[in-house]
Amino acid sequence: MFANHMNARLSLVFLLLGSISGWAAEAAAPRFENLASFLSWADKKLTADDYDALITAQADSKDTRETKLASIQKLDADIGKQKLAKIFEGRVFPKDATTFTLGGHKKELGHCHIDFSKDGDSWRIAGIWQCR
Repeated sequence: MFANHMNARLSLVFLLLGSISGWAAEAAAPRFENLASFLSWADKKLTADDYDALITAQADSKDTRETKLASIQKLDADIGKQKLAKIFEGRVFPKDATTFTLGGHKKELGHCHIDFSKDGDSWRIAGIWQCR
């Protein structure tokens, strides 16, 4: 009986830890009220080579960590010393949309897409990926 009681407690602890870590990851994902705040945040992460922050900020889980890293490193190499804030100066998130994309298909960022999804009153990074 003691073993069953202990197993039940351990199962509950692991269940709670899994829930907390999922909640913490959700809470840690940045949300942006406006495009300028994203651009400033992303420029700081790219300048500091903080690729991990850009990887974990992405809501889309279809790509592997390595694929996400490769896309971010390609973006960083392609823009060089330029700043995203300068490249997209004056741009804003659309008022009546639930998704939005910067770059892609040989636009300002070459083949890199930065996809966003609306989450309440703010925007989240859905994914950063290369179409080629």
